[in-house]
Amino acid sequence: MNKTLWLKIAAGISFFMAVIQSYISLSPAAAAYFQAPPSLLENRLSLFLYGEGAALVLVVFGLYALSGAKVIRHLPLLCFVLIVVSSIFLMRGLFIIITVLKIAGVLQGEVLTQGVVSHFVFLAAGIAFTLGTILNWKKMRIRN
Repeated sequence: MNKTLWLKIAAGISFFMAVIQSYISLSPAAAAYFQAPPSLLENRLSLFLYGEGAALVLVVFGLYALSGAKVIRHLPLLCFVLIVVSSIFLMRGLFIIITVLKIAGVLQGEVLTQGVVSHFVFLAAGIAFTLGTILNWKKMRIRN
């Protein structure tokens, strides 16, 4: 198996998430479905700016994954950024534990389908970034 495949998958997930985020920022109905705060739902410009800002961050994360996979040039602070992104996505993905505790009745609260799906998407991204970073660590440290 190609060691860079995990980083390419991570990039794909990041770009997919950016597209979804852009759609949400353009659609108040989609934003409401994903539980956006009322202050954003009432102000379409704020919804757009915050949503597109988040989408831009996800695109940058995807570009760093492609850089780690040597698809594009070596980006500054590559290893550091990939560790940070891996950590962020894994921590966000591990919110699935809270959902499981709610389902088990240990915690009270509503379990939303969109929340469960987003937990799994973030967890998949975190795993892909982490595995890709670990498998390509030595190659990323050497600039070509």
